[in-house]
Amino acid sequence: MDRLREARRDDIDTLLELAHTGNFINLPPFKEKIAEMLEISARSFDAVREQGVPSEGHDRTHDNYMFVLEDEDGKCLGTSAIRGGMIATDHPNLSYQLLKLVRESTLLSKKVHQPDQPDNDHDRMIVSGRMEHVYAILFQDNACPTELGGNVMRHDARGRGLGKLLSYTRFHYLKRHPEWFSDRILAEMMAPIDEYNDGTPFWRGVIRKFINMSYEDADRLSTHQDKREFMYELLPKFVNLSLLSDDVLTSLGAVGVATRPAAEMLKDVGFTITHRIDPFDAGPHLEMRLSNLKALACAKTRVKIGEPGSDAIDAIVSTEDSDDGFVAVRTRVEHPFTQDEGGAPVIIGHNAANALKIANGAMVTVSPMRFQPDRPRPAPIPSIHLRDEIKSRRPDVAGTKLAALPFSDVAKIIQDHVDRIAAELSE
Repeated sequence: MDRLREARRDDIDTLLELAHTGNFINLPPFKEKIAEMLEISARSFDAVREQGVPSEGHDRTHDNYMFVLEDEDGKCLGTSAIRGGMIATDHPNLSYQLLKLVRESTLLSKKVHQPDQPDNDHDRMIVSGRMEHVYAILFQDNACPTELGGNVMRHDARGRGLGKLLSYTRFHYLKRHPEWFSDRILAEMMAPIDEYNDGTPFWRGVIRKFINMSYEDADRLSTHQDKREFMYELLPKFVNLSLLSDDVLTSLGAVGVATRPAAEMLKDVGFTITHRIDPFDAGPHLEMRLSNLKALACAKTRVKIGEPGSDAIDAIVSTEDSDDGFVAVRTRVEHPFTQDEGGAPVIIGHNAANALKIANGAMVTVSPMRFQPDRPRPAPIPSIHLRDEIKSRRPDVAGTKLAALPFSDVAKIIQDHVDRIAAELSE
């Protein structure tokens, strides 16, 4: 039976082989880098097991948890990861916040008639005085959310239902140990990358004009905290997206073909579009609060090995000890959550028990996967009606034409809205 387990230090060669099957930023094809990632992961898992709860002042930005998906022969089929906390205050995570700015001409918003037509019931507006422009504002996220990432699966392993085990087990682990993570969970989805044509339309049409290197080089450098300085110095602070070509505009927030199933699974458990995009490829950022996660609830119970009955359901079952670490399988189980610890056991099959290396009476954690998709209604892009804002903020200049106002007044309105979004994320 296929199973997902925590990565071990001796997984270097298998993960290196997996890294060479595609172009994965989160799994670079360099042995030394993978060894470093595995060392950090091993320390992170060990700390959770040994300490139980994090010490006061624990810095979760140094934690990274890697999982390995393997078949019954031990062959590596894929990997996924949880990053304890995004880059800290001195190196904030960067994205572009999309913001809609509404401008309106009082004159042109009224019905305007052609000179040779009288005012009658068939009048039509021939000029629109309302214009909506979407801007991308460089956004510095200092709130240190927990990040989901590193989803990589072999092409020949797809289509077997393993994607849910690879993705959803991370939520299972988060809910087993919520003290070690932020309540705010972020997932940065990969845009469609054209490796033969320097990244994406957004990179080529906008960012490449400010950062003089290839998309691949810039993206690699951005993963190293000590080499990210160029992003803070060179990325444009403000981009009027209305000036971009149609191919760039249609690519904003797009998700790559290989990433779409993962994005849809995240949306099923409650992730929503933030209207923030990656500063390089313009891929969308999805978010949710762990405390709002209704699906994949965890419960600890004893196990009984047998044959689950007809009322069995699909679930993730995991164990965790100092010998084999964290191990999880997706299997059929009977009667989860019937009692608290020590009550009636959950029944699982022999194959699942063998994969988990457990016997009758062992303690397991169960997350049923019987849930309806919980997709909140997407929120619209944050919008600013410029004239209304000026009226409320500066009544002394409310009647002044916008062109006569200092640019700093408009910039202050925009920045205040972005700051408000950042403050809400920090709550």
